[in-house]
Amino acid sequence: MTEVSARRAARVLVLDGSTVLLFRCSSAHRPEDGPWWITPGGGLEADEDLRAGAVRELAEETGLVVAPADFEGPVFEEVVEYPTSTGTQRQTQQYLVLRRGGFEIDRHAQTDWERQFMGEARWWSSPELRAATETVYPPNLADLLDDLVKEA
Repeated sequence: MTEVSARRAARVLVLDGSTVLLFRCSSAHRPEDGPWWITPGGGLEADEDLRAGAVRELAEETGLVVAPADFEGPVFEEVVEYPTSTGTQRQTQQYLVLRRGGFEIDRHAQTDWERQFMGEARWWSSPELRAATETVYPPNLADLLDDLVKEA
């Protein structure tokens, strides 16, 4: 029987006008899934709140340093399950919004695992998301982006 572990995660929709930042990822534990695209973010530490985790993850993965008050939301929540080397991970993810474009990705603070897992970084528009041939997470990202652009 496969063990299922649970964790909470902060994910960040970094917006530059009408585009959103995504990373192309792949994993030896999910080769059948092929590459997929995700927002910056990740698991929260034991007593970490959502915004503090988002600040930490964003700085680690992109080099961008922001304050917890810079985020909007959460604007979306989902529960996902995926395989890991030790079993199945059930992750409750909350998505925050950061309207901050015009910066260069700085990967110096990424962990070794992130450097192996996270490849190309790219800004996507909602038409590009709808036309994507690789999987994009969350699946409703194009609709979320359209709604967030209208609200701006």
